[in-house]
Amino acid sequence: MTAPDLTLDVRGLPAPQPLEQCLEALTGLHRGQQLHMLIDREPWPLFTMLERDGYEYCCTFEDTHFQVSIWHA
Repeated sequence: MTAPDLTLDVRGLPAPQPLEQCLEALTGLHRGQQLHMLIDREPWPLFTMLERDGYEYCCTFEDTHFQVSIWHA
């Protein structure tokens, strides 16, 4: 059975809290599961870290915020 996807809403938080909370949430992410982060701005530093650590991601703009979906490569 696959674990349900996780949603992390970090809109409105000052830097570096969104990055820190995302990295913390990723420690519990299982294969086949996705983390959906809702954030006010595109987290460019996070993208580099994700690629380095073997994650894939997709970032889309959703009217008022970005949604970054993250999963194991």
